[in-house]
Amino acid sequence: MPRSTRSAGERGSGTLGTALAVAVVIGGIGLAANVTIGLWARTTVESVAYDTARRIAETPAGADPARHAQSSVANARRALGPLAASVELVPVAPDPDHAGVRVRYGGVRLVPRLLDGGATVGAIDRTIVLRRERLW
Repeated sequence: MPRSTRSAGERGSGTLGTALAVAVVIGGIGLAANVTIGLWARTTVESVAYDTARRIAETPAGADPARHAQSSVANARRALGPLAASVELVPVAPDPDHAGVRVRYGGVRLVPRLLDGGATVGAIDRTIVLRRERLW
């Protein structure tokens, strides 16, 4: 059996380095996971918001625009699933020829809520306005 070339005073000296390396790897995996989830959530929310703005702008002739907008927002909330609880969608109509939706989403935090003021990924605060289509 080969003997170690370390002296008795160096026993266990690799433990601290190994523990720090494992902590760095775990932290990196956690950061990558949060960034990935944040970007996925932002993409999902933006996609649903654009679809909702398009549906609102395509109000059929003879339909009540306010009721159609509320119906479109309700469909968007169903499409978002559990994410809908943290997304705010508000129909907007700046003039008779334009319609859309304002979307707000807080994003995904990169640090636990215990550490207030941390960075977030995927936050959105935007108004999407499209030209109304006249469907006859």
